[in-house]
Amino acid sequence: MENILNKIENELNSLSTKEREEILKKLREEVDEIDKLIVPLLSKRTLYSVMIGRVKRAMNLPTYSPEREKEISKKINTYRNEPLSKEALLRIYERIIDESRAIQKEEANRGNIFNPAIAGSAAKMKVGFKKLFRANPKKKTGRFHISKKDFLILLFFFLTFLGLFYYTFFTPNYYKGNSPIRFEISKGESLSSITDRLYQIGIIPSKTNMMIAAIIYGAERRIRAARYNIPNGLSYLELLDLFLYGEADFLRKITIYDGATSWWIASKLKNDLVIDSLQVMKLIKNINFIDSLGYSTSSLEGYLLPDTYYIYEKSSPEEALKIIAQGFRKFFTDSLKQKAKTLGYSVNDILTVASIVEGETNKLEEMPVIAGVYYNRLKIGMKLQADPTVQYLHREEWRRLNYQDLRVDNPYNTYRYFGLPPGPINNPGREAIMAAFYPANHKYLYFVADGNGGHKFSVTYSQHLRLAKKYREWLKTHSVN
Repeated sequence: MENILNKIENELNSLSTKEREEILKKLREEVDEIDKLIVPLLSKRTLYSVMIGRVKRAMNLPTYSPEREKEISKKINTYRNEPLSKEALLRIYERIIDESRAIQKEEANRGNIFNPAIAGSAAKMKVGFKKLFRANPKKKTGRFHISKKDFLILLFFFLTFLGLFYYTFFTPNYYKGNSPIRFEISKGESLSSITDRLYQIGIIPSKTNMMIAAIIYGAERRIRAARYNIPNGLSYLELLDLFLYGEADFLRKITIYDGATSWWIASKLKNDLVIDSLQVMKLIKNINFIDSLGYSTSSLEGYLLPDTYYIYEKSSPEEALKIIAQGFRKFFTDSLKQKAKTLGYSVNDILTVASIVEGETNKLEEMPVIAGVYYNRLKIGMKLQADPTVQYLHREEWRRLNYQDLRVDNPYNTYRYFGLPPGPINNPGREAIMAAFYPANHKYLYFVADGNGGHKFSVTYSQHLRLAKKYREWLKTHSVN
């Protein structure tokens, strides 16, 4: 009971006034039951003290014995349990001994102080000493002795408590409606919040019993963040067992990296969350689903903002994509919408530029410069000739392009088709998107790799050819045989 009290104390701040009142009532009932056991034992102790006084007087021994009181004080300390301190226990027993000594003295002066008219009192005082010893002939010195009557009383209260405990915490709780009920527990959610929601939807009939069961079970801080299917007819302890050890779909962290394609995301959802990747890809190109998200595009490619998301295992493809799409909605502010109008391009066109920029470089400082190159080419009607758009046609794996690849007849091949490709070729990160919305202002039309992860930019084609030649020479000297 002491552990329960300590744990309840830690939870009090999260309980409502009504819940505190219910717990207070239960604890007071426990105290009342304990008092019923204490008072008869105190009465019996007093009776034996009076009999001890009679024996002492018959033996001409002094009633008061300091050595005996020291012996009692030493013994009772071995029976002590927390939270009762040694000092507090001694104070209580000093009062009991004082009262016993006073009754012994009064009985010695006045004779039998018990009123024979009170039923049972005279009979108690006439207990024979021989009968007292015969009550337990095998009794060893110092061993606790309890009468049959007291034993039956204790047994009754124990069985009553056990029955109430079983009825409260082990019998099934039934709710209305279809079974099972899907129930989600968020990461870091408190026991009080979980209990409130279980009560509100009718899964449990008592919040107090649920709190006490969780404390007894030691489950206050061990309930797992997950999605559960709760069948009908679970007891409080069975429900807690489900939350601690039962089958559940857990909330998992999934990270989408800058430049990830829709195929990669679908595969990630399948491998990490057991979500059908084929259905994910179908939804990414489903116009009705895309319209329900509020986007005017033929594909969600480019709109699945790279970030870290928390999604339940075995979620539906719709639920998973809605969570990810919500990331772009939060990022795409009204100021960006207004900036798109200023640039004179649609949101889909700007995301397409951003996806090409993402495919060209990992250097954040270069992104606005490269975005500016492609906008400059669009302004003069020049082909974009962007390698990442051709790479997009080879989804299986990245490889170095050859001249045959550049001749492929496909709208995404910006070496053959003027203007932007039909849509984004990946899902660009925030930096690439901002670079497409805020490109650098310059006159560059060309750029080539510098061999160190960056690029060199030029205004004229002749400058570009010289830089390209230097890069090819660098490749020859750094190629691996």
